[in-house]
Amino acid sequence: MDIKVCLNDYIRELEKEVMAILSDPKTDKRTKNLAMKPLASKKRIILNTIDALDLVDRVAEEERSKGSGE
Repeated sequence: MDIKVCLNDYIRELEKEVMAILSDPKTDKRTKNLAMKPLASKKRIILNTIDALDLVDRVAEEERSKGSGE
């Protein structure tokens, strides 16, 4: 399975957690904010990882095209 697909699935699960936190009427604003911070950080890390993977793929493709062009 493609790692980007797995990471995107993980992001969807994080977003479900966020929606569960936000939709809980018993939770106050402070508690919601505290619960959201780690989820937002995880999402940012995953998005950065996806960007890094794209960069590595792009550099590898450029290297391959240089090698076959010579």
